[in-house]
Amino acid sequence: MGYEMVVGLEVHAQLQTEAKVFAPEAVTFGAPPNQFVSWISLGYPGTLPVVNRACIEAVVRLGLALRCTIAKEFFFSRKNYFYPDLPKGYQITQEAAPIAYGGEVWIRLPDGSRRRVGIERLQLEEDTGKSLHDQDPFDTLLDFNRAGIGLVEIVSAPDLRTPQEAMAYLSHLRRLVRFLGICDGNMEEGSLRCDANISVRPVGQESLGTRVEIKNLNSITALGKALEYEFQRQVALLEAGQEVKRETRTWDGSQTLPLREKETAEDYRYFPEPDLPPIRISEAWLQNLRASLPELPEELFDRLTEAYGLSVEEATLITEDRPYVEYFQGLLGEGISPKVAAVWLNGPIRAYLNAQALEMSAFPVPPARLARLIDLVERRLVSFTMAREVLFPALIHDPQADPLALAQEKDLILLQDHATLERWIGEVLAENPDKVETYRKGKKGLLGFFVGQVMRRSGGKADPQEVQRLLTEKLS
Repeated sequence: MGYEMVVGLEVHAQLQTEAKVFAPEAVTFGAPPNQFVSWISLGYPGTLPVVNRACIEAVVRLGLALRCTIAKEFFFSRKNYFYPDLPKGYQITQEAAPIAYGGEVWIRLPDGSRRRVGIERLQLEEDTGKSLHDQDPFDTLLDFNRAGIGLVEIVSAPDLRTPQEAMAYLSHLRRLVRFLGICDGNMEEGSLRCDANISVRPVGQESLGTRVEIKNLNSITALGKALEYEFQRQVALLEAGQEVKRETRTWDGSQTLPLREKETAEDYRYFPEPDLPPIRISEAWLQNLRASLPELPEELFDRLTEAYGLSVEEATLITEDRPYVEYFQGLLGEGISPKVAAVWLNGPIRAYLNAQALEMSAFPVPPARLARLIDLVERRLVSFTMAREVLFPALIHDPQADPLALAQEKDLILLQDHATLERWIGEVLAENPDKVETYRKGKKGLLGFFVGQVMRRSGGKADPQEVQRLLTEKLS
């Protein structure tokens, strides 16, 4: 079309701390409205904020993971605007002096390539309350449980050029905040939210076009669809000789719609927060936080693919969330090979979690117990099919059960008598001379027929891999 999109994202991650950022009440989700509020979060006159140290620590850890420069001194600002879910009439945020700035992240695209995205700033601020427009036929209701919860705003440089890049970037950030344990990344519940700034320009032009902000993007898929729609809309305006307005728009699931004209910094009358002093960070504290960082997703991804030989798909699934990594490492610690551990984690375990709508952290079977089941398969005492379809569900029902005892109880131990196995194979081949001839002429698909005949004679007790190996030898 002769145009390219230019995108920068503002991602807000709700911090998983015990208390809010400037008020003492608990951070929670799903509680009845207005149960976790205080005089501070409700903006009562005379109340004073106190900074939650855990929120600062969380933002600094994220800044270190994003290769940012950490400010040794920073302060908070007031962002003034009036809205019913903001009881103080202003939001405590950072504008002139963010905690971290000048970072970068390398995202992985679907084709396997990587792309650098600059991080302009990370700032700590408080969340607003929540307006409920569908609970009453006449009035908008207000829930202030969320008011005052700590947020880290991650502002990217305008380095993204396609919806796919933007989706990969948001996926990377969600995975990262989960790995660090600072946010659960649940976009459906609003603990991770994304606003997109998009403009278009002719290919080759250096200057940026007019920027439009899209709000209410509550999923990675919604981000991709909204950017694609807005790109087409802006290109159509330019092609028709019209101007793109600087405005804020919302996404309704099928199109972007105007909300208001885009505000400027002057509209918010920023000024330093008078009730909070500047905060200084010591080098020793910063180094302790740096040392506490876990292995980050991209580093782990490279180790899984390069050192362990896992495929890109396998490594992507394992590094999706930290509990998957911890379980994978638990299986390795029990002597299970990386490839086999990946097969079980991305196969039976993930299928069970998806069917039950559970997170990995809720999986009931400890790695040591599952490793015993896997060992039965690796030693060819139990077939993979029976282990997956019979013993695995039994182990979920009773996570402390002994897999070997379960296999014996259910009569699933494979036949170890090779003499009997070879006799059955000989009988099957003797009874089907025409099929043997056809196989040797090149119709290799008949091997499955022979395996099935032997398994039927064994009552399912033969090891199908061993049957296939012996049949291949005798038919060659």
